[in-house]
Amino acid sequence: MDSVASDIVLVLGTEHRELAALIDQCSRPSRGFQDPQEDLRRRLAAHIAATSAAVHPAIGTWRPPELEHALAEAAEALDAPSRPGLARAATDLIEAEASAVLPRLAELALNERRRIGKVFRIKREGALRSAGSTTRRQRSQTELYELARRAGVEQRSRMTLAQLEAAVSAWERAQAARRAR
Repeated sequence: MDSVASDIVLVLGTEHRELAALIDQCSRPSRGFQDPQEDLRRRLAAHIAATSAAVHPAIGTWRPPELEHALAEAAEALDAPSRPGLARAATDLIEAEASAVLPRLAELALNERRRIGKVFRIKREGALRSAGSTTRRQRSQTELYELARRAGVEQRSRMTLAQLEAAVSAWERAQAARRAR
């Protein structure tokens, strides 16, 4: 790994561009089985986990109010089942980090920025792996029903395909969060 590429200022800049590309994909009609909303949700959740573990402690205990607000909005959008404001929350978080976090990180010594960048990458990749990969194949109602049965979801026989997907997704996220602890 190139030592310059691990500088947290460069890493976060790249991360912001990648999130912005996913946000742009969400505004366009989806083709095939790709779900840009789900990809954005996974990537944003991993980003928040990594910045909370590596970046925010490095900038000190005080965080600007706009960053706190953007983090709260992003967390709320991640937890919402339909995720209507996910793209807006991600955009607000990127803007808050660009204005409040990146300048403070740029003031740190280069060795410290590299260390933070490496920790950020490790945390982000771990969070992405634990969230599982998005599948291009849609699961059938029978598969979802079986997963819901294993998860102990009540009233599963009366659920529609979308309701089963939501219940199974919530259970899988809870399982991933338990494994991450």
